[in-house]
Parts: sequence; structure tokens; C-alpha cells
Amino acid sequence: YAMFNGVLAHLEKNSSKYTDNEEFINHRDSFKSKAESIESKEDERSKVTSGKTKDKLFKREKVTLFALGVAGAICAYAKKSGFITVAESTKLTKSKLNGLRDNVLLIELKSIREKAELYSEAISKYGYPAEKLEEFANSILQYSIALRAKANSGAVRTGATKSLKILFKEADIMLDSIDRLMENYRDTQKEFYDGYKASRVIKNLGIRHNPEEEPDNPEVPVQTAGEGS
Repeated sequence: YAMFNGVLAHLEKNSSKYTDNEEFINHRDSFKSKAESIESKEDERSKVTSGKTKDKLFKREKVTLFALGVAGAICAYAKKSGFITVAESTKLTKSKLNGLRDNVLLIELKSIREKAELYSEAISKYGYPAEKLEEFANSILQYSIALRAKANSGAVRTGATKSLKILFKEADIMLDSIDRLMENYRDTQKEFYDGYKASRVIKNLGIRHNPEEEPDNPEVPVQTAGEGS
């Protein structure tokens, strides 16, 4: 994409060189439009999950702490009443809940809520009256909504990534045509032609190497029509 921008910058800077070439101008404008579509789609892809993960993690932490308190009240009541099975099923720890996958945690939370509703009168004496249990149920609902939002954003991101691949292929086809049209300027506008060829180089941007591992060929030129195989 950086190469695309470099090519466009060079073509626009030297627009006076091809004012009499209508098709060249049309090809440049079409290529520019495709590059803008790529930028827009990448912006969509990168931002679609922004905030969704943080929101999900925040609500997971909140509901997990709430669940531990409710489960603790049920466990204490069950022990006192001799309900061994119930006591064991609500003997939970934060590390155990943290180790559960999101959907599995949601099942566990709903199980705790069901037990809380079953023993609501008893655990009200343990600091969990009806209004607090209602708050717990709402916390579970909010976590469930956050999970769905995260899952939906993942689907959108996947779709945007597939669209990007198509857009890049289409841009490459357009650029190949411009490569061929540039041959008209090889001799008549040599500086313009050479500058274009230089802008068609793809550079390894953002790749870090250790000093002893410097690549032998840090710049990989894009092969154009008519060059070697």
C-alpha cells in the first residue's frame, strides 16, 4: 500500500507530463479511487473491534467478581444446611473462573444465578437480597451482550480482510496497465519514467533486524511487464 501511495504521489506531481493522454489520466484516477477504497476498508477493518474487546474484558471481570460473592453466599448457606452437593458446586475461586472460556463462563454464571434464585430467601441473610440478585442477573446479561458484539465484530473484520484482498488484486491489475502506458514515456520523458520505476519499488517497511542479520536485499523491486522471469 505504501508503494501505491508512492506511485500516486509521483503521478500527481508530474501530471503536466501527460495532460494530452486521456486514457492515462483515466487510469490514474481509477487507480487512485481503488487506493482510497483500500484505505477506507482497512480503516473499517482496524476499528471494528476497537473497544469491543476492552468492553468484554471489563464486563467479564465485573460479573466474575459478582458471581464469586453470590456463589460464596450460596456455598456458606449450603454448608450450614448440610447440602453437600450444592456447597461443592458453588465452591469457586477467581482463578477457576478466569480459566474458563467466555461461553463456558456464561454457562457457569447462569448456573449460579439459577441456584441464587432457588435459595434467594435464604441467601438474603448473607448480604444478597432480591435487588442485588437482580443486579447480578443484569450483569450476566450485559456480559452476554458484550460477547455477541465481540463475535459480530470478528465476523465483520474477517469480511473486511477478504474485501481487502480483492481490492489489492484489482489495484494490481490497474497498476499493470499503467506500467504499460508508462512505456510511452521511456525516451520522451526519461526523468518522469525513471521516477515512476523508482516509486514502483516495494520496501520492507516496519521490519526490524539485528545488526548481524541485515538482509542482503532490503528493497524488492516490482517486476513489470516485459522484464525477466
